[in-house]
Amino acid sequence: MVDDDRLRARREARELLGEIAVLDPEAALDVRRHGVVGDTDKGGLSADTVGLLISAGSLIASAVQIWLARVPQRTIIATRSDGASLRISGREAREDAEKIARFLAGETPESGERSSKDDGAATN
Repeated sequence: MVDDDRLRARREARELLGEIAVLDPEAALDVRRHGVVGDTDKGGLSADTVGLLISAGSLIASAVQIWLARVPQRTIIATRSDGASLRISGREAREDAEKIARFLAGETPESGERSSKDDGAATN
């Protein structure tokens, strides 16, 4: 039903639905809202704006979290008394908690690890 008077159109639609419900109990009233905010809709545009701002803020927060997860947060440098040093990221230290202890005990680093002497030459 389309009518310029919304209240009258809704009343007539409810009356018609009451008569149809006798024949079809699953009948329902579908009131379509227009996408344009009218003069009587107070706060409609501001609620949409707030929702958009909250969504944008959530997107920015998730982007920052993803970026922080990819950037190494700390580097641990362990130096032995003979001058050898081991550089290890925090993520690698969490994966192999005993790596620093093995290095300080005098074991040589495995291939792929960065270790250096005082002269600055890297050994693998």
